[in-house]
Amino acid sequence: MTRLRHSGLDFSVATLNFLANVGIVLPYVLILFKYQQTHNTNYLAAIVVFYVARAASVFSTKHLNLKASSYLLICLWLGALGSLLFSLTTNLVIVLMGALCLGYTSANIWPYYLTIKLHLSAQTDFKLKKFYWLIFLALGILFGLDFALNWGYRLAFVLLALLFVIALPAGHLLSQFSLAFYTDHNIAQVRPIKPWRVIVFIVFFAAIGLLTLLRKATLQIALPAVLGIIVVAIVLLNLELAADWQAMPANKLRIVNRGFLLSFVLLFNSFFGVFIFGKMGMYLVFAIYLLGFETGRPLYQLPGQHDSQRATIMARGGLILGHLLVVTAQPSLYVIGLLLISLYVGFENPAINTSVYATEIDDPDLAIIHKYRFSTYGGLLCQLCFFGLLVIISRFKQLALLNFFAPTSAALKTTYLMGMVWPLTAISLIISLITLYGQRYFTKAHPQS
Repeated sequence: MTRLRHSGLDFSVATLNFLANVGIVLPYVLILFKYQQTHNTNYLAAIVVFYVARAASVFSTKHLNLKASSYLLICLWLGALGSLLFSLTTNLVIVLMGALCLGYTSANIWPYYLTIKLHLSAQTDFKLKKFYWLIFLALGILFGLDFALNWGYRLAFVLLALLFVIALPAGHLLSQFSLAFYTDHNIAQVRPIKPWRVIVFIVFFAAIGLLTLLRKATLQIALPAVLGIIVVAIVLLNLELAADWQAMPANKLRIVNRGFLLSFVLLFNSFFGVFIFGKMGMYLVFAIYLLGFETGRPLYQLPGQHDSQRATIMARGGLILGHLLVVTAQPSLYVIGLLLISLYVGFENPAINTSVYATEIDDPDLAIIHKYRFSTYGGLLCQLCFFGLLVIISRFKQLALLNFFAPTSAALKTTYLMGMVWPLTAISLIISLITLYGQRYFTKAHPQS
């Protein structure tokens, strides 16, 4: 019986590991596939609500003054509820409730899971068993079969709800294991909510919701009005960013840049990749990003002979070169450019996690959430710049906005290359150069940080 209990906990922890790693993308993919299969506008609305909820929840979390372990359990319960709602009905209200639940879980399950792992690593030699990754692979194959065999995705939502329930014992177990950490650390109190920030929050994410809907469906809104909404959203985003600017002085610029680069590769170039590689362009760009993100750290450390400074110089050089290659839009050079940018993101990510957690002394429970908050700032800034350029070029060339998201003609490639790729890549490169300069300046000013 004891052995069976341990096996059950092992499976629960492995399931939690799986959900934490894929939770940010899997629910979105399932809802998107369900919409593509049924063309039910309720699922289209759910996609918009999910997207906005995922972005907004990173800003609104941690206000209940709970421990990270408690938020992790909330993510699991909301994930189970949201998945179950999607599996039971297509009713608009119920589906939108499910999208809200899954949006919150999708944004927060990984940051809080990583926070607990770092807490445990600080107290013990906690490591995930290799067995957990075998279960991870098996679960991934199971979802892959649902996609490949077109089982309707209802089974996938049922399975997702079941996995969230299975992961609950692991969440409770990690919560118990982390008690020693909370005993040894006095976690800072949460700052009071300011009314003006609530208003900015509501208006900003209402604008994001509208802009997201414009990517999915044709709405009769004049392009100058859309451009005005984008400008207002950029101003509000910068107000939010300024209000949080005192946090993480050593890392905020590199995290904002990280978020911008992620959106630059995964959002903008996943669409533009269709002009270069055809219908498979989006999947190819995602594969390039995944390869770079997972191999960036070990790959640069290898020629750097595990010399951290040399590896950092090479990664930064690759980032700059990657931007220059992307603007050529030549297939082979374009692929290398995206890969170099992705390798830099992969190289930086572990260092950012370590640095953020080590320097957030007042509230280590909030460190990783701060990271994802600033990363979301960068990602949203990239999206707003992207959409602003799209509105301008659409107005100038008398093109429908949705033509970019479902390109039907290769003749548009030159228009988008000059009107969008070049300006957005230039913006990304400028932000990257400012970040690299800021890192060098901070390192010189604070050599012990």
